[in-house]
Amino acid sequence: MSNGGFWDKVAEILHLKDVPFMGVPDYMFSIEYWLGAIAASALAWQAITGLILLLYYQPSDAYDSTMAIIHNVPFGSILLSSHLYGAYIMILAVYIHGLEVFFRGAYKRPRGAQWVLGVLLFAMTLGAAFVGYSLTGDVLSADAVNVGRGILTALGLSSAIPILFGNGTQLDLFTRLLGWHIIIAAALILFFALHFYLAEQNGFMPDLKESNYRAPALLSRSDSRLKPWWPRNFIFMLAIVLLTWGIILLIPSVLAIPQVLSRVPILLSPYPGPSPTSPEASSVPAYPPWFFLFMYKMADMPFGLAMDTVMGMFIPLIILLLVPALDRSDALHPLDRPWITALFITGLTWVIELSVWSAIQPGVPVKMQWFAITIIPPVVISFGGIYAIRRVWFKVKGELSGSRNRGAGFRLSKGAALSLGYLTSILAIIAIVVSFFLNPIMDGPYVGVMWGTALISFAASLLAYFYVEYIQW
Repeated sequence: MSNGGFWDKVAEILHLKDVPFMGVPDYMFSIEYWLGAIAASALAWQAITGLILLLYYQPSDAYDSTMAIIHNVPFGSILLSSHLYGAYIMILAVYIHGLEVFFRGAYKRPRGAQWVLGVLLFAMTLGAAFVGYSLTGDVLSADAVNVGRGILTALGLSSAIPILFGNGTQLDLFTRLLGWHIIIAAALILFFALHFYLAEQNGFMPDLKESNYRAPALLSRSDSRLKPWWPRNFIFMLAIVLLTWGIILLIPSVLAIPQVLSRVPILLSPYPGPSPTSPEASSVPAYPPWFFLFMYKMADMPFGLAMDTVMGMFIPLIILLLVPALDRSDALHPLDRPWITALFITGLTWVIELSVWSAIQPGVPVKMQWFAITIIPPVVISFGGIYAIRRVWFKVKGELSGSRNRGAGFRLSKGAALSLGYLTSILAIIAIVVSFFLNPIMDGPYVGVMWGTALISFAASLLAYFYVEYIQW
């Protein structure tokens, strides 16, 4: 294979070599540097599938039109289930990306505004997910809307209920929800464009050792390790997109297979629950989506719904937005900024504890002693542990300073990589051909499995090509 030919023709037609995107060193072609790209890929999938679903969704009959998409629209079950899991993958990627950015200290100068935009994007992602989750009209949607109304009332914002949830009729409710879903999604795309612009201007954050664990950590655009972004970065990014889309298709399609679906917990089901007016509705616990479980448990705390909401939603959001202002030192290593690292670990522990608790005991009121038992130990353990580990860090810090030195690790030969590329390409073609023989309505989950397999296989082929052409030998 050569770098010329096809890729050069594409670049010439689209003037891609003139785009001023920044390249990256070879060692940055690693998953931790591309978590934001995974979230962006999921956002693109959400936009595409959401626009298609708009053609069939009817606010006047939310639940029945949702079920009609699954059972009557060609490929409808794939569109709906992958739209749900696209949101799941996006939220999970944003969570992990935020953790990685925090622990690398990438919120420090000159990336403070980039962090703030990222936090706002996270909040808007959860808002879009809440509204989108409520659009199905099932029993969980009804519970979510009731909780939303209850929170607004508790906060003294009852006047906002008609703006967000309509005048009380089902038509007005779902029309409002659909409108807000589109508005928030549009804002997400605009904020992401600005976030991407800042990320491109600031560049990837280099290995902390290269900057001696001090901000600002920047890669000079004249660094000899930076190669032109086209086609190297493009090929890798395209592989990330196809891999993300393949996973978004494959997971819910497997879960939707009839023999599997009956065993899937409602928290992870790729399809809506029963109608709120059906007899089955009474047997369904009022679960929120998994990413809201910790907030849902906070609403059970013994301080009243208004204070619970402030403690569970607004205070954490404000602290996250203020992180660059609260920690203005130039220290990048987590142990060189111990108090904010301990605070972050404490908050993360609370999120995990409350989420598990909510999944086990949804809607069960919490007594004060159990609140104290849950909240206080993580504070003591996190702060005590970080400051204890920090003493050891001071002793080894000098030994770890210097340039990056990664081991060679496992490497495929060029021949093996080429063979893997060809095999995965063949698998992708076979999966696509098989999907043409399946019924797009009756066999929707199996079609989704084939398409997901094909996209993941194409991603593997691209990565094999990238490995052969661009990894230094």
